[in-house]
Amino acid sequence: MKRGPHSGAVLERELEVAVEAATRAGEDVARMREEGLRYGRKGGYELVSEADIHAAEILHEALTGAFPDTGWLGEEHHDTAERLDRERVWIVDPIDGTREYLQGLPEYAISVGLVVRGRPALGVVHNPATGEMHTAVCPDPLPEAGPGSGQQGEYLALVGRGEDRLGEVPPLPGQARTRGVGSVAYRLALVAAGKGDVVVTWYARQEWDVAAGAALCLAQGLTVTDVLGQRIEFNQPNPLVRGLVVAEAGLHARIRDYFQRLSR
Repeated sequence: MKRGPHSGAVLERELEVAVEAATRAGEDVARMREEGLRYGRKGGYELVSEADIHAAEILHEALTGAFPDTGWLGEEHHDTAERLDRERVWIVDPIDGTREYLQGLPEYAISVGLVVRGRPALGVVHNPATGEMHTAVCPDPLPEAGPGSGQQGEYLALVGRGEDRLGEVPPLPGQARTRGVGSVAYRLALVAAGKGDVVVTWYARQEWDVAAGAALCLAQGLTVTDVLGQRIEFNQPNPLVRGLVVAEAGLHARIRDYFQRLSR
């Protein structure tokens, strides 16, 4: 059988290095939280800690050291246009859910994604607090999603902890239950693992929040789009994702159509 350009056999080494780096970073950030650490805000808003910076350096050194020709987009590194000319790009959030990490809530994750020509090819989402390691390599080409069931009964939507608490969850069709979870990367990993049915947000996200989790979900045959129902292309000059809807095809279509009716 002819293998695609980012088939599982090709990315075995990439997955191995990513898992090793995420494990090492996870051990360190868990230890740092127990010992105490400094934190502050960047841009006057977003929380950042010593652990974020330390994990970013571990991941950057391991991944770019092993794969020097692969581009880099990371939350805690200065972004340059150099990555735009690379076919393969690591997209990394050293700690997604820094607020939960600092609060001691087990809802943060180390998120390592690899995209090839703008499409998710590999994802590693590691939650050091729970010991979960979610990994996937996406087949190439991705299989066409079937029509799905449309989930007519009750279903569980994983949403942002703040969105849930402040009543800012998008209205959803049918019998939707919601559960607030801190890290969006972790939410995506949970849905990919069958521990939820939908990830949804109307808020914009950065590519590093989403890339690894998107790979996990796509590898499970789920539909991944922005909140407008458009396929997400990664490694964009402005790495902003316009919200998120992730679910099996039938339920995704039901939510997408519902949102479109609301916007008329």
